[in-house]
Amino acid sequence: MGEALELLRKAIEEQPTFPEAEIAIGEIYFREGALELAKAQFAKALEPEYRKALQVPEEAYAVLYRLAEINETQREYGSMEKHLLEILGSHPVYAQPDSQRLRTAMLNAYLTRGLDQVFRLYRLENTGFALSAYSKLGWFYYRWGRFEPASIMHSLFALDILITESVAEIRRVIPSYEYQTLEDFLEVAMKRENVRAYLVSGNFFRAAYYLAAATFAAGHPARAAETFRLLAGSRVAAGDIGPYRDLARKQLKSPWVEPYLNPSARRIEYPAD
Repeated sequence: MGEALELLRKAIEEQPTFPEAEIAIGEIYFREGALELAKAQFAKALEPEYRKALQVPEEAYAVLYRLAEINETQREYGSMEKHLLEILGSHPVYAQPDSQRLRTAMLNAYLTRGLDQVFRLYRLENTGFALSAYSKLGWFYYRWGRFEPASIMHSLFALDILITESVAEIRRVIPSYEYQTLEDFLEVAMKRENVRAYLVSGNFFRAAYYLAAATFAAGHPARAAETFRLLAGSRVAAGDIGPYRDLARKQLKSPWVEPYLNPSARRIEYPAD
């Protein structure tokens, strides 16, 4: 660690505004568990003069994700949310005021006609950078008691991005492929190694579980049960689906809402369907 730090510091002496070196130092501190030092380095790399000097501007997303990860570890949830929302600020569907119509349409399509209607009608293309932010915020808002629309909407967007990218990849091999149902999609997708790896690394089953959990908590038990049943009956390998098959089966038998991250948060009561 010492030698690497010394080399990076020498590089910074030669080129004072060197955000990549600042990020690399932050990564060293992060791996060593020096989280406060890591945060300071990552924050420095995001200062305007450093951010403008990035050779690859999208590297800023990786820094924001790393900061959010540290915030979560330290239970600094407000800062975690702030950093994830900054990432989403670059996503047109999230950031532009006129996109509210699309968000509302997707939410209504899901609640009234189900997931398959959403994934047949809407595609969020070229937005992979925002995937983890949507997924994490879907979980976070659920655990903060902000079920509808916050948790539902963010988990829904995460799933849509995963399916959009997966369908595009499947069509490279099967040009005529069209999404019909989530069950059929998983049957095809999980047989293709690269698509399977993408869905697993993108936490597809976690996002689906928390979408259903937030949907139940928001007062839509019948809609939530559809996704719980899909997960509970899935033939996806245990190592790929993780704990979410068993959790879904338990939810179907006796639904519950997970404890809040903030014990003082008050649950919003929604009218049940």
